[in-house]
Amino acid sequence: MKKLLSKLNKTSLKSVMKNLNFVQRFQLYRFKKSFIVIASIAVFLVFNFLFSYISFRADFSKGNAYTLSDSTREIVKKLDKQVTITLYASDNIPARLQPLEREVIDLLREYERSGNIVVQISEFNPTEDQETVTTLQQAGITGIPIREQQQSEVSVTQIYFGIIVKYQDNQEVVSQALDVENLEYNLTSAIYRLTNEQLPQIATIGSDGGMIPQQDELSVFKQIAGSFFSIVPVSPQEPAEGETADVTPELHVDPSTKTLLVFDSPQREFSDVEVAAIDEYSKKGNTVVFTNGVTLDDSTLEIASGEAKFHALLAAKGIDVQPDLVLSTRAEMVNLGAGGYSLMIPYPMWIQTDAFNTDVSYFSGVAGLTFPWVSSLQAKDTNGYTVRKLVDTTAQSWTQKGSFTTNPQEIPEPSQKDLGTFTLAAEATGTGKQKTMVIGSSRFIYNQYLSRETQNLEFVLNILSDYASGGALSGISRRSLSIYSLPVLPKSVQEVYKYVNILLFPAIFGAYGLYRLVKRGREQNS
Repeated sequence: MKKLLSKLNKTSLKSVMKNLNFVQRFQLYRFKKSFIVIASIAVFLVFNFLFSYISFRADFSKGNAYTLSDSTREIVKKLDKQVTITLYASDNIPARLQPLEREVIDLLREYERSGNIVVQISEFNPTEDQETVTTLQQAGITGIPIREQQQSEVSVTQIYFGIIVKYQDNQEVVSQALDVENLEYNLTSAIYRLTNEQLPQIATIGSDGGMIPQQDELSVFKQIAGSFFSIVPVSPQEPAEGETADVTPELHVDPSTKTLLVFDSPQREFSDVEVAAIDEYSKKGNTVVFTNGVTLDDSTLEIASGEAKFHALLAAKGIDVQPDLVLSTRAEMVNLGAGGYSLMIPYPMWIQTDAFNTDVSYFSGVAGLTFPWVSSLQAKDTNGYTVRKLVDTTAQSWTQKGSFTTNPQEIPEPSQKDLGTFTLAAEATGTGKQKTMVIGSSRFIYNQYLSRETQNLEFVLNILSDYASGGALSGISRRSLSIYSLPVLPKSVQEVYKYVNILLFPAIFGAYGLYRLVKRGREQNS
């Protein structure tokens, strides 16, 4: 019975295979072979042409690292006029960087498919096309020196790899597009700024500046940020007609203000009117606060207590500014030399760190931050506010509290039990999605404390771009994959893995071939 069923199954299978014979089924034997070959090629080309208009991509990477974020798609979808993105890439890009070039082009094609965007790729020879080089340098795209080593020779290649985003008569520049991790954020924020006709208004309180730019501690910040935002100081309203001059002036932040910057300057104290104005605005708008838990005089380095009322306002939102100063072994270099010689030593109270919360987009293009004379923050959810830590110190950090020693030559070494990590920046989000960012250094973007090695200004500009966009840029994450390191294996185990990889597949095919030979011999004998 089993043999009979087996024969029937084989017979039915053969008949099905005959029916699947395309030559017999469509009577192709009537045509010459050359015609069949030509017709097949023609059908292949037609189908290939038709399917070229159909795009399908599947991103299986962790966190969809190769897919545009919803925030980007939402901004691009609203474009009513064309945006042109031009990638300028010199033709001398080293082979090791070419995968990055392909990834950048893939990202730009995603923008092109998502909305009213045209992508152009311009490749040029930087040694021959001096006109393009001059145009790029005038736009702010400079050459990138790439060090290459071939055998015993070391050479430096100057390459150009930047992007210009144009909208009507305006343009934005991404000078180094090789930063693929942050490229989506940089491009989308550039598109957002270009396509919004009116500059968002940013208000400042606590740092009044002066009539002369050289006297303004924020002149560098205002000069750079002024290209993207309208920066206005918060000033008290003049007494109304009929009111006496001794009436306490009211202080209100313009409702059109997108973000309020608060500088807890050590040279002044906030009045009750100012604290009330900050509290009123922060309940419905976004606020960035630069403050210290203690007050330090820049000239004498004497320390006094901080702003109690102002810090109570922040504590009610879940961010408690501690009355301390944080020190770290990773610190900014200062010159203690005199009499014509330099003595550069790290000053533990000017902290450098790159311990960032990478779940947020504020750190695009930010490799490190410097916090001069910074206080630590205690952050926890409270009163309906959701709080998250943004910047921490390295693990080799400690604090001074109560008794302070600011002279770098007299600062005592910390004990091992005092070392740890401390929070330097945190953000509280209220029920109405209003945000309060607290940075534990009042001098964070003051002119004289800006470091060439860190990106304090870039960090603040990223925050303002997100806050001024109403959170439209907040959903853009870093475009990177999580890389998991392989475990360290003993030498003997490594050898086993090596020979298994070499012999496994040949052994599988050999065993399968032997099985087929044995099976065929049995069928012939039966």
